[in-house]
Amino acid sequence: MSDHSVTGGFARRLAHLRGRLRDDPAEAGDQGLKLLEEYLEYQAIEAGYRQERGSIGRYASWLRRRGPLGEELLDRAEAYAQVRNCLAHSYGLQTSPDLAAEVVEFLGALIRQEADTAEQMMSARMRTVAEGAPLSEARDTMLREGFGQLPVLREGAVVALLTERDLVAADMIPGGRANGMTVGEALSAQSRRRLGVIAADASHAAVVEALRRPGVAALIVTRDGKRAQRPLGIITHADVLYRM
Repeated sequence: MSDHSVTGGFARRLAHLRGRLRDDPAEAGDQGLKLLEEYLEYQAIEAGYRQERGSIGRYASWLRRRGPLGEELLDRAEAYAQVRNCLAHSYGLQTSPDLAAEVVEFLGALIRQEADTAEQMMSARMRTVAEGAPLSEARDTMLREGFGQLPVLREGAVVALLTERDLVAADMIPGGRANGMTVGEALSAQSRRRLGVIAADASHAAVVEALRRPGVAALIVTRDGKRAQRPLGIITHADVLYRM
């Protein structure tokens, strides 16, 4: 990692964009594409780029086999380069709320690679479910939005992690199946042990150590690492592997 202060600057700007998504998604999308270009330019310069200032596509192409970013990430970056070109040459065309959210989430995946703290590593794109909610509601959310797991809340505090395994187990109950059950009724002792909690300022090493604990599938990030606090985001094994 070359410059933590620069990375922190990108992370702060990303946090601002997340706040803008609800109020002005078109502006958040435009600024997200601009931030993507600046981030790729930074990575290219760190990897030795000395040519004239380029674009998302040029930086992504140059970084292949030269920089720290994987092929899949660069493929997506080049796709966003085409989006930006289309927006630039189409009068009145704006980024949709869904596209803006997708760009911001992609930026999060990029910036998390150089994160120093749990807050920088986490994904803020997190859906939760109440312990007393119908299990069918949680199942539909997971299927519709592509989540493999949902943190479970009781009075605002995180108590467990509902996974696809819990849905399968609930569906196997003779005669009952998943319909009519609450999320809490589908939780097992194991599902309550799958989820750890970590402070927002915890180091990368602390995050890795916490995820290595037997049975832990994900970490919820809160301000001080207390379950009773509002969850800020989630870190999974995939988030850590993304950086290796």
